[in-house]
Amino acid sequence: MQSNQNFIELLNTQFSAIESYCKENIYSASYQDLSAVPAWGGWSVLEVLDHLNFYNRWYLPRIDEAIQRHRLQELENGVFKSGWLGAYFTKMMKPSPDGIIATKMKAPKNAVPATVLNPDLVISQFSAHLSHLHYLLQNAVFADLNKGRVVTSLSSLVRINTGDSLAFLLAHMERHFCQIQSIQKGVSHKYVIKKLEKLV
Repeated sequence: MQSNQNFIELLNTQFSAIESYCKENIYSASYQDLSAVPAWGGWSVLEVLDHLNFYNRWYLPRIDEAIQRHRLQELENGVFKSGWLGAYFTKMMKPSPDGIIATKMKAPKNAVPATVLNPDLVISQFSAHLSHLHYLLQNAVFADLNKGRVVTSLSSLVRINTGDSLAFLLAHMERHFCQIQSIQKGVSHKYVIKKLEKLV
């Protein structure tokens, strides 16, 4: 259990690293580089972003609604306690501090990137999603993050609380940015990639 403020500060640290990486290494990259398929196979950077866009389209509006519906009273101090299922999902998804992805997962069919992608559209959507996520993190401090049950993309029967939804979404994003970094460095995913280092 921890205060909303401390919990959101941790999420903001993750968010800031992702946002900085985008500004330094993605928004300035050529479409050719973003669309290049790694030598070892798998997704291009653009396809990873399209995959992330799917999850952002699913979770951001639902988290937004939960935050708006469960605002704290003016004098309340928010305290967040992760649920067992949300904590499990987040731990399973999040890379280790050294950037190691311990569990390999196959993307659900509905989250597999499109065959043909419009680079401008994919990047502009991802940038807009980051702005929306930043807005939610700012407002989450003033919400009861234990309330609200956000429907996961797995099933309408599987729901986690608002705070866990934010933590899961950022852990998933951080996981795939380790993947993006490995693609841009030209290193296979089987190698350890330090989390979100600036490319040199």
